[in-house]
Amino acid sequence: MKLLLINPVSQFRKGFLNSDITRFPPLAYGIISALTPEHWEVEIIDENYDPFKFKEADLVGLTGFTSSIYRAYQIAEIYKKNNIPVVIGGIHASMMPDEAANFADSVVVGEVESVWKKLLEDFENGQMRKFYHGERLSLDNIPPIDYSIFNPAYLVSSTLTTRGCPFDCEFCTVTAFNGGKYRMRPVENVLDEIEKMPQDKFFFVDDNIIGYSKASKEHARQIFQGIIDRGIKKTWWSQASLNFAKEPELLKLAYESGCRLIFIGVEAETEEGLISTNKKLNKKIGVEKFNESFDKIREVGIAVLGSFIFGLDSDGVEDIRNRREFIKNANVDCYQTGILTPMPGTKTFKRMDAEGRIVRNNYPKDWEYYSVYDVTFKPAKMSMNELESEMKDLWYDVYSKKNMMKKFMSGLRKTKNVDSASWALATNFSYRNMMVDLFGDDVFTIESLIGPYQKMMKGDS
Repeated sequence: MKLLLINPVSQFRKGFLNSDITRFPPLAYGIISALTPEHWEVEIIDENYDPFKFKEADLVGLTGFTSSIYRAYQIAEIYKKNNIPVVIGGIHASMMPDEAANFADSVVVGEVESVWKKLLEDFENGQMRKFYHGERLSLDNIPPIDYSIFNPAYLVSSTLTTRGCPFDCEFCTVTAFNGGKYRMRPVENVLDEIEKMPQDKFFFVDDNIIGYSKASKEHARQIFQGIIDRGIKKTWWSQASLNFAKEPELLKLAYESGCRLIFIGVEAETEEGLISTNKKLNKKIGVEKFNESFDKIREVGIAVLGSFIFGLDSDGVEDIRNRREFIKNANVDCYQTGILTPMPGTKTFKRMDAEGRIVRNNYPKDWEYYSVYDVTFKPAKMSMNELESEMKDLWYDVYSKKNMMKKFMSGLRKTKNVDSASWALATNFSYRNMMVDLFGDDVFTIESLIGPYQKMMKGDS
């Protein structure tokens, strides 16, 4: 039997596809392929590289983020018209299972590991159910990821060491999908996986690579030390909270194991903004210590990617402008600047929906706007037009050649690492590409700006 897995890409916002460092293999499909019995043939159509073309199959599997789910539904309908069964899973389908069920024969709600083999058995017996509810198992149950199904053109690979988050930030879907318990994968399983990746750059997809407890930090330490002890010469990046800055030995070990960039969810530089997002850890650290924390990370050689949210209920026009200036002057090397987006399953969505503030609500078509680069709701302290106008000005400013080069030189001086500074610059270019997609501006490429570092970014040096 043939299982066809399809990785859908939104046809509405495609800016990130202009950069190889922001294309990641669909990790869930590598897990599903590894869980699938040997009498099944597994093939993937990945729209990151290949336009969708209809192929025959016995069963089609789809997943998608909220911004790409409409594309997933479009593809699903093609197969349903051809009487080929479709199963849909992932974060969005788990938050909106009844909606997903309109386009699929079966919906996996939650994590897939506990239900996939049962679903295939039911399919083979002609008894596939409408819904399968996955349990949050120990991560011992994640099989070795099948990297062989991914397109070899990927520059960056990925893996995971943990799932879950004990915090419940208002805008985030992680707790709703993966739960509030921090679950850790066996260290040796992670190291084996890193060794077999074909790429020499990879992304730990964890929401916080070091976690929050002594046990989670020790788990991270063992992974970093294991990479060093095995002589694995690869570079990587991941996500962490600001508490990473308080772990000097762990930071040093992360750098020595290949970490060159770390994503920090800053969100806002004011207490009001942090309260609005329920970002308790950042509030506890104190906004006045943000730059000091960033520099502690940079001093070991790791560049900082700061994430900031705009359009919070505490934000007026001046707050948007102040955050813009904070980013330009902050000790971060690159920055994600997204508009608050009420993702389904979050407290933000539930609250705004109850208040009648969500404007982009022609579902499922309007899910395309849920990419954090479009205004989907009525802001509390300004009009939608004001927020859109301020964001356009902000994006043209912070992703200008002048400001990106300023950040690059600052990062180079502070990290003393060309690799880290170049990753940060390339990351800013990736966000710039999204702005080009939004506004149709002239594209200036990474190659034209960083010249001699181009080969290094592609792993040729």
